[in-house]
Amino acid sequence: MWFTRTVSSLAALALASGAVRLSAQPVAQATDPTKLVVSAPVTLRELGKAQVRGVPTRVAWSPDGAWLYVRVSTFDRWSNETVRHVLVETAGKGVRDLSDEPGWLARYWNIKSALTSPTLASWRIKIDTREDQVRTTNVPREGSIAQHGDPGAGLDETVRKAASSSQKVLFEDYVLNGKVIASAVNGHVSPGRTFAWAPAPLALVAFVDAKGRLMLMNQAGVARGVKGAKKPSLPAWSEDGRRLAFVQGAATSSDCTVKVVDIR
Repeated sequence: MWFTRTVSSLAALALASGAVRLSAQPVAQATDPTKLVVSAPVTLRELGKAQVRGVPTRVAWSPDGAWLYVRVSTFDRWSNETVRHVLVETAGKGVRDLSDEPGWLARYWNIKSALTSPTLASWRIKIDTREDQVRTTNVPREGSIAQHGDPGAGLDETVRKAASSSQKVLFEDYVLNGKVIASAVNGHVSPGRTFAWAPAPLALVAFVDAKGRLMLMNQAGVARGVKGAKKPSLPAWSEDGRRLAFVQGAATSSDCTVKVVDIR
């Protein structure tokens, strides 16, 4: 009994003095992105048709920073996905095919694409969904409206009716600090495709904005662009927060390059 009371008293004293923390949540490192030193993008690997036959849909760093995982997807006419798993060496020229995704990917992707910052629980993405009536203003000769219209009507009449018609369109936006960091039309956002939380303790997020620019932003909404990033997608932070990878180029196998910037 005396031992139990003594341990309880010591624990209470330690808590009162701040010697023991109840939470492992890291202390946020306040960062002004405008004061960071960001290098020009450097080509890590140009992935040709031998490695990529489809669209890159995930990029992730291995825990030791030695490899980048790239998931490449192809879709059939019914949107069924076929996946290829590729590992790219970050300090060499090695490229490996995997039969499945690496074991560390799930943890990395869950943090990268979460709705909440891994450093600040109060810094959270808001999902904004809305359904709007959108007027049809550009309909081809063999569009759906023309196909289901009056077969006896002339082209001018068909175009006039099309211009005055409208349809419901579903918009889904991921909004952070008042900025749209991901969006989808008549579908749902695939989290992590256009944004990535920096690892703790950095309170930063990287995202591709509506103008196609790769941006860095802190919890106060202060943002800066990464110069030289063209047609970026799939931003991914290294585990130490000092490197940011992304895919550059069109979403085809003919123009897919993995780029990396150093951040200090």
